Amino acid sequence: MGAASVTQTSADRARLQIETFFKAQLATRRFRARFAERVKSTSQTEARWSALYFLSHAREGLIQSDLAERMGVQGPTLVRLLDALEAQGLVKRTEAAGDRRAKLVVIQPAGESIIAEVDAIAAQMRDDVFASVSDQDLATTLRVLDVVVNALEPEHVRSTRVRRGPPANFRVIDR
Repeated sequence: MGAASVTQTSADRARLQIETFFKAQLATRRFRARFAERVKSTSQTEARWSALYFLSHAREGLIQSDLAERMGVQGPTLVRLLDALEAQGLVKRTEAAGDRRAKLVVIQPAGESIIAEVDAIAAQMRDDVFASVSDQDLATTLRVLDVVVNALEPEHVRSTRVRRGPPANFRVIDR
């Protein structure tokens, strides 16, 4: 079954759309706040463990400018952040092969330990938050969020992506 076409937005549908965005925003803010409370034991800020997270998924390291882009921060902000992480022995910066101007940032074993601790806290929090939500409801929510995220992608990104319709088992319900 394909996605149902919606040609006109009713007042009820508009209310549901607005409430969905506000609830998603509220859930994100609350999750981040509760998560920050729980990871205080790591003595790291959200920005620091975010950098460590990206680096932990790049075994060969990342060029400093690529890390800044992934984190959505400016270069000078990242430099201060990396200075602190390097002082703690959590990351190491070296010259990138082939470009002495570029810095390669690699997570260190102490940084991996921080990420392991943060991952354990995050896993427990996810289990707590989603304890009363079925796998089917999670899958449906994820499909809806995928549609929303894709629709909100910048046009220059969207224009280069292969166009696909929603999954075959996805349908929009007009209430």
